[in-house]
Amino acid sequence: MTRIPRNVIIFGPTWVGDLVMATANFAAIRRHFPDARITLLLKPGRHLVVDGSPDFDEVIVASSRTVADIWRLARRLRALRFDLALLFPNSLRSALISFLAGIPQRVGYRRDMRSFLLTDVIEYEREGTKRRPVPMPFFYGKLCEQVGVTLEDSSARLHVTEACEQAAREHIERLGIAPGEKLVGLNPGASFGSSKLWPGEHFAVTADALHREHGSRTILLVGPGEEAIANEIVRHMETPVINTSSDILPLDVLKPVIRDLQLLVTTDAGPRHYAAAFGTPVVTVMGPTDPRYSAVNLERSEVVRHDVPCGPCHLKVCPIDHQCMVGITPEEVLERVKDLDRQLGVF
Repeated sequence: MTRIPRNVIIFGPTWVGDLVMATANFAAIRRHFPDARITLLLKPGRHLVVDGSPDFDEVIVASSRTVADIWRLARRLRALRFDLALLFPNSLRSALISFLAGIPQRVGYRRDMRSFLLTDVIEYEREGTKRRPVPMPFFYGKLCEQVGVTLEDSSARLHVTEACEQAAREHIERLGIAPGEKLVGLNPGASFGSSKLWPGEHFAVTADALHREHGSRTILLVGPGEEAIANEIVRHMETPVINTSSDILPLDVLKPVIRDLQLLVTTDAGPRHYAAAFGTPVVTVMGPTDPRYSAVNLERSEVVRHDVPCGPCHLKVCPIDHQCMVGITPEEVLERVKDLDRQLGVF
């Protein structure tokens, strides 16, 4: 008879969007192991995404960038005596840390020659010789099935604490936004790489058109290092815009702000998945990534993309003409906004 784990650690995804999608799996793990102590391991900053979640007893935030970091983290985890590790990242590093920590059962996908470090090796679903793209909750779900966890609901789950609500109210007040004011959000950045970026002028044209037609104020949401992207959009805009690049919203405060938007227009980045989790109408401009990885929780979403001969390439920087993104017009995005408005009454 298989021993029921009492002390579980989940190595969480790195990318914000993947982490948001994985919250469905986290809830399933908690349901399946209601009496276990469950810990989530995340890279610095990502804990703000899951702040307030009831699915963990502890969240460990740690870097593993250097050899010294890896040894230090492995010793820390060894002292906590976990009996099961679920490795959501496909990295050699996560497998090495779980092995050095002496965790008896280590479950992960076959990747990067790391199989010898795992006790339970999961095989990819294949399309010919390549991995078959499936939505991330189902990809993680197959891994979790190895320990008996079944994904019954793929809906993402984000939580907002009262402290976060208060911080958001203070942030919104500093930006000159009235309580309860309805806004259209633009999220033009993407930490993945420049290949996911849509031209700033296209964002500006889209926001100007929405303001003229619906009277909506625009709030420009960017992350650290994306200030230049925001400033380019502002230069091209002809209507009022709230630019947060000088007062960037942290990942936790971003949750209630996106929750309360009328609409979000975004690249294929983390805030897109925030919107899906909260049911905020969202139009996503997508280029180099395969849409099948994120084809989940799309009930209040529209995705605008073009099939191009070179895509989906999953490259961080486009080596040629970037037609998968620059070829998408503001008019196409505005038409998808109209579709959402007809379905949902966005405005």
